[in-house]
Amino acid sequence: MQFVHISDNHLGYRQYNLDEREKDMYNAFNMCIDEIINIKPDFVVHSGDLFEQSTPPINALYTAIKAFEKLKECNIPVYIIHGNHDVPSRITKGSPYLILKNMLKDKLRTFTGKKYHIFKKNNKEIFIGGSDYASIGKTTELFDDYKLIEQESKNYKNKILIFHQSIYSYSDIPSYELQVNNLPRGFNYYAGGHIHKRILKTVDLQHKDNNTNNSNINNSNNNSNNTDGSQVLGWSGSTEITDYDEYRDYKKEGKGFYLVDISKNDFDISCVDKINIKCRDFIIDKEIKNENDFENLVNELNNYNDTTKPIVICGVARELLGSLRELMNKKALYSRLSIIEEDIDTTSMFLDINNKTDEMFREFLRNKKYDVEFVQGLYYEALKGDNELYDYINNYYIK
Repeated sequence: MQFVHISDNHLGYRQYNLDEREKDMYNAFNMCIDEIINIKPDFVVHSGDLFEQSTPPINALYTAIKAFEKLKECNIPVYIIHGNHDVPSRITKGSPYLILKNMLKDKLRTFTGKKYHIFKKNNKEIFIGGSDYASIGKTTELFDDYKLIEQESKNYKNKILIFHQSIYSYSDIPSYELQVNNLPRGFNYYAGGHIHKRILKTVDLQHKDNNTNNSNINNSNNNSNNTDGSQVLGWSGSTEITDYDEYRDYKKEGKGFYLVDISKNDFDISCVDKINIKCRDFIIDKEIKNENDFENLVNELNNYNDTTKPIVICGVARELLGSLRELMNKKALYSRLSIIEEDIDTTSMFLDINNKTDEMFREFLRNKKYDVEFVQGLYYEALKGDNELYDYINNYYIK
């Protein structure tokens, strides 16, 4: 039995405020959907941030509906949680998932109310637990969910947990909500979202009372719980590059989703395969210091056409700035250039910011690994000056 683990599509995100980058997010997602249909897994688990905003634009919502309708036609159900971008910023706002559920019926399962579902096929049962993104202020409620999920899962051999959190020591996000030991124990595969880099690790999260649990497992589920270290913790990463720093990981680990075979009795990390798609190229980590560097960049850019233009972020010697600007206007989808100062190793302030202030602010927050939606919303509330900051924070972080 196989399932797909996918996450962080951020449909509707307009990187650098460009139509082309918004389309790239849709194209990456649709490529993943096409690959999933070709593979024909038994089901899909989605670890959140399907959308960039909890009130997605029409094109984003339409893309999601059409894609999930394709999965429905192929009898591939989807189990999905809310990521921090999907969760409504205020209690009074509805979730975009309500529209998807209304159209897809039982082929789309969420976890806002019920915290687990059972997938059944050929007399086999898979327990799928999940809980929506929880900020640091709501982890007590998240731990209550995990306690319930762990208790309800004990009589099942094959178990998956879906979560959208940052876990200490597993990413470069400065803030984190969980330690790995906070996760419910005894699951085969922990399907993570929120971290955009691909991460795949083995963990030892057995039940402490393992022997007792084994004796309670239903006969229909056979066998015992996992052996030491056989639990797999995975973040499938984002399906497109939302921050240029992600490009380094993309070149190393790829982008796309995981295909997981959970049918083996000796399930381990070797049962997880990476399925990759092609994303738009970035050219980064370059310094154009002389004419030779410039010519090498020209030759590299000549490999692209009008539809595949890369994004270029690099340093340049002051005397070559004018020539490089002209080249970028012709050959790059977007460019950000910085002057290389001769007396220091680092570069000066960014130039050529062909971008709107709003998008620059969002990218700054992303680069700093802040909660983009919360901080930007807080900023706008502060600008209003109508003393509703407390209500905004209360609605965002506290039920």
